[in-house]
Amino acid sequence: MTGNFLDGEFDSPPSPPADTTREPRVAGKSFAVNRGQFSMRVRLPKRPVFSREIHSIEIEGERVRYTLQRSSRRRRTIQLQVDSELGFKVLAPHTLTLEEIEEFLVKRSDWILRHRVSSASTDDEIDWGNGGTAKFMGRDINVVVKERDLSDIGKELPPTVVKSLEGDTVTVIIPPDLDEMMKARVVRDWLADWYRQEAWDHLKSRVAEFGEILGVRPNQLKLSNAKKRWGSCSEKRSINLNWRLIMLEDHLIDYVVVHELAHLVELNHSARFWRVVGSIIQDHKELRRQLREYSPSTLG
Repeated sequence: MTGNFLDGEFDSPPSPPADTTREPRVAGKSFAVNRGQFSMRVRLPKRPVFSREIHSIEIEGERVRYTLQRSSRRRRTIQLQVDSELGFKVLAPHTLTLEEIEEFLVKRSDWILRHRVSSASTDDEIDWGNGGTAKFMGRDINVVVKERDLSDIGKELPPTVVKSLEGDTVTVIIPPDLDEMMKARVVRDWLADWYRQEAWDHLKSRVAEFGEILGVRPNQLKLSNAKKRWGSCSEKRSINLNWRLIMLEDHLIDYVVVHELAHLVELNHSARFWRVVGSIIQDHKELRRQLREYSPSTLG
């Protein structure tokens, strides 16, 4: 969703003679090698871009399962990720031993256990095909899935998402006779669309309110689907806010909104920038710390 707030220094080397042009040497492909009167064809072995291995490690008395992805490229550091399909993932250089990798994991035990719990709770709470519990504005809401009655005139209509007047229940009404895989996909897609609409309405309102206080207005406001960033502000005064913010508590949502609006005053993270943020949110340091407990990638 988008909203507009304002209606040859060097000569190229010569080509080799036709009779000496070499075939491209691509992994997995054969090429000719000439040695005087002898010639032969050589095939470079294919080298996998990466390999994946499943491991587990005990951290503070808990057994943590992870996918180790070793890169054949020039990776020099270890990176930790929470993947929606693979779960906890470790990206590591192919030169490191398993012992060196797990020594690193032990040092990052706090981060691993915190994000493991966050990811696991999200997966367990939301049963996309049969309903469950989800997060909305920091509180738990019930997700109820209903099939249209076969006798309904509108049984062929697309899915519908309805929120209760109290706001504690969201009902997804779907066509009948869907198999379990399709049912889960339909519920998840339509619930995500509902989240985006709720996020758009709420974030647009908060941007307008805090923007008036700061005396700034973005040229454009957009919803983001980023997996790692809650928000961003460009040099063109365009603000992107992650739609998953609508799952967080009010005070965290407001912190991200004010943070990005403050970049319209100071497009940096200088002391002056933080003074702008602090003029509205005095406890921004604590809120920034709390926000690190969450990641967009773990919220659907």
